[in-house]
Amino acid sequence: MSDWFFMLGEPLAGSEREQVRAYLIGLGLDGQPSIESVPNFAEAARIISHSEWDRRWWDAEQRERVRLSTQAAHGRHRAELLQALSQSSEQAIAAPHGAAAVQAARMGCSDPGLIRAAAGALGEAQYLAKLAELASETPAHPFSLKLALFAGGHWPLALVGDQFYVF
Repeated sequence: MSDWFFMLGEPLAGSEREQVRAYLIGLGLDGQPSIESVPNFAEAARIISHSEWDRRWWDAEQRERVRLSTQAAHGRHRAELLQALSQSSEQAIAAPHGAAAVQAARMGCSDPGLIRAAAGALGEAQYLAKLAELASETPAHPFSLKLALFAGGHWPLALVGDQFYVF
């Protein structure tokens, strides 16, 4: 198990910024948004609920999810694919919530909705990375890179305007 969320609030290292950039480019978001570190849970809450949240990021992930689902199902029985993904999802539910709650408490945050949002984002990243694996994608796939950011203790939050925020 990784130390999920242990680097929340810490500035991104140069290698992490490159990982974020490769993730965004891999999703087709080539506009070179600046990458901003988020210092605390209050700022993270503000960003994920920002009224000018840019859907291009979400839409790009969803298009890729559909593409990978089709690719992974090709050559596999649908039941086998669903079983592999559901096992991955079941294993990923408890650990993210516990890790998010522990780090939130360390940082003075007791907002259960924000803790669930963090855990849900990690669970989704784990699911998408597993889907990329089942579709025989390389470790350089954007979903693998996103999960690597979580494994490194950070939480990719949102694209707002020309800025991509990572907690």
